[in-house]
Amino acid sequence: METLIITNNPRVEKELRETEKIEFHPQAGQEEILRLARDYIHLGAKLIMHPMMGRVKPHETPYKSVFLELCEGQTDMNSVIIIEDSIRETKKLIENTYKIKYDDQLLPDLQYIDLLLLQNGIEEYRR
Repeated sequence: METLIITNNPRVEKELRETEKIEFHPQAGQEEILRLARDYIHLGAKLIMHPMMGRVKPHETPYKSVFLELCEGQTDMNSVIIIEDSIRETKKLIENTYKIKYDDQLLPDLQYIDLLLLQNGIEEYRR
């Protein structure tokens, strides 16, 4: 099966571009990344891993990566429910918290956390 990663994380794009199909949106916020994934899901793609995996909340990091299996056919309703819930939760958490300004020393750590979570999902999927 063909897969796709939608991300705004430059480290994911850099480290996985040779082995994975990646749609990189460096200026997109988390909610926009989720909405892009939702568009693919409505066209038949399926979520491979939950977009809110890990213990990192949307207001604690600017990065989001979503791992999809590209399929043709019927819309996977479970994926629709999960992505819609994820969009709602992300919007709520970001709107109800103050805007965090991330310093340049913290961003590489946040990129690495997102990358590790994604790599674990990719490894699990490929087993």
